[in-house]
Amino acid sequence: MAHIVCITGGLTGIFNASISLVKQLEKAGHRVTYASPKDWSDLTNQYNIPFVQLDSWIFEWKEQPLSRWQKFRQLGERRNQAIKALGVENFAETMKELNPDLLLIDMEMHPHIMTAVVNDLPVALLCQFLSIWKRGNLPPIHTDIIPGEGWRGKWFGIEWTWLRYGWTKWREYQHERWQKMGVDQISVLRCYAKKIGYPFQERFGFKQSLVPYPHKGLPILCFNGLELDFYHDPPSSMYYIGPMVWENRQESKIEQNTYQTLERIFEKRRLTGNSLIYCGCSSFNRINTKFLRQIIDAVSSCPQWDLVVGLGSQLDFDKLGSLPSNVYVLSWAPQTQILKHADCAIINAGINTINECIYFGVPMLVYSLKRYDQNGNAARIAYHQLGIVGDMKQDNVSEIRNYIQTLLTEKSYQTQVNRMRNCFHRYTNENLAAKVVEALLHK
Repeated sequence: MAHIVCITGGLTGIFNASISLVKQLEKAGHRVTYASPKDWSDLTNQYNIPFVQLDSWIFEWKEQPLSRWQKFRQLGERRNQAIKALGVENFAETMKELNPDLLLIDMEMHPHIMTAVVNDLPVALLCQFLSIWKRGNLPPIHTDIIPGEGWRGKWFGIEWTWLRYGWTKWREYQHERWQKMGVDQISVLRCYAKKIGYPFQERFGFKQSLVPYPHKGLPILCFNGLELDFYHDPPSSMYYIGPMVWENRQESKIEQNTYQTLERIFEKRRLTGNSLIYCGCSSFNRINTKFLRQIIDAVSSCPQWDLVVGLGSQLDFDKLGSLPSNVYVLSWAPQTQILKHADCAIINAGINTINECIYFGVPMLVYSLKRYDQNGNAARIAYHQLGIVGDMKQDNVSEIRNYIQTLLTEKSYQTQVNRMRNCFHRYTNENLAAKVVEALLHK
């Protein structure tokens, strides 16, 4: 039995996914401790997982307004303050006290990863993105390019996109470096790496889409199924361990009467045969109220449909105006519980929600917010025919209604989702996550 420490930075999506991994590892007989700068102790206690509180960290440090001359004169002091804000001063000592056989660390927690490596602690990274590497036939994850479609999908179009992306990231870095005068994210990480003796190479998207990514060679556990991506040959360091969906997760933000409301909706579905549509709004990005109202209007004229909207605590109810009788709006929705009953889902292309939809066999109507990896995720949904990709700026009420109708009646979408679901469940049935971790433990 090995002792494994799982570390994430504080975002809800990767926390929920990592809990599923932790439970798989516990089932395989390993002892797991959870650690994070965010206080997850209430939830980890409910899951019977030991928790260690790490020092708080600031991903992008913001300083007090100063003149450019003051910034120049105080460069050393400013950088020291920014490095201190990384929250890793006590990290190595804390980890050594835990004496883990393996650290599993969120791949965007760069200072923690660097600290662990220079202290000779065994490390593997946790990745939510489907892919980050430049490979043959694989466009950058932030684009909506589908291989083989149009000139952008040809080999030269994909190569050009990678090249353009790299230069764009380099220019953004130069601009931020000038604006922040030495305390931009990459400069601070580079200074910290130099201080502790870590070989930092920032890279700018010519080889991978995540910038910065200074951890060449470390093994990566990807919380996705390779089958969901475009066909490619992944690097030897990338291990696809399947989507990490924790069905029975506790939702502390959900009001008690929410479950009672949902039970009535589920019972209505059983009695009337109404189709249940779930609309999940991002809990991370601002809601487009006008577009959400269009979705509601699209459903309102179809009494055979019921719509459940989860606002992700991003919007007040009163801003939506009066609601039709077949629309139910929740401040915070227990997503996995609703997806177990849903016939289709309207989502924003976040990879964790996509994985949960597929896991429960739910076709998707996808409206990308064009943030991070969402365009690439949406392109893969279209490519595998797991749903329909709409355009938030162009689609009107009638088109949204037609898309929903298509998803509910065209059996091909359900067939493709079921096929992908079977692929996903194979990862869990074969205990692939535990096998990969055990292989890393014996390296």
